[in-house]
Amino acid sequence: MQKADRVLKKSYGLTRAKVERAKPEAIIMHPGPMNRGVEIATDVADGPFSVILDQVSAGVAVRMAILFLMLGGQSS
Repeated sequence: MQKADRVLKKSYGLTRAKVERAKPEAIIMHPGPMNRGVEIATDVADGPFSVILDQVSAGVAVRMAILFLMLGGQSS
């Protein structure tokens, strides 16, 4: 791991300890792609409060819809 990655992980990385200090209703989001182990711990990304997979899936559909409309598609 490079020095910049270590600094990022220590300062900004989302770890289990940080999640445990969050409010109980907190959810974990990330638009992807994520740098596992640096930006976000794997157990947090795959944990019970993570909506990352849903967020990424919805993001694809939203981008497809925007491109469709920008390229002249008709909305209903």
